[in-house]
Amino acid sequence: MKALLKLIPLLALTGLVACSANGVKNGDLSGATRPVGNGDVGDIIEFGDERISFSRSDVAVYQVDLINRDDENVRVQYKAQWYDADGIEVDSVARSWSTVYVYAGSHKAVKSVAPNMEAVRCEMEVSLYDPMTR
Repeated sequence: MKALLKLIPLLALTGLVACSANGVKNGDLSGATRPVGNGDVGDIIEFGDERISFSRSDVAVYQVDLINRDDENVRVQYKAQWYDADGIEVDSVARSWSTVYVYAGSHKAVKSVAPNMEAVRCEMEVSLYDPMTR
């Protein structure tokens, strides 16, 4: 029992460190978003609030707010890859680029639903729209 009491502060500190990293964590679920491609999406789009939780059907759902700080509308594309608890990629037939407009000075929430119940980590990629990747 004394050993358990000594571990409680360490566990609390571990939780704070996990929350301060890029991305989001919710129990066994975690997710992160990153810019990709040759475009300057990172100069135009910021990644706002990230959320991850289980849906009513017990599959994970990851959502991130894309924030356009520019004074022009921008078309972006995103795709997500899911991993199981061991870090093994979970295959998904739906893994393809999705396109959205983020209007000047506004934000747009985009999400990905895990392909099955084993998927617990989502990595989302965001880039400026490129018709060649469609």
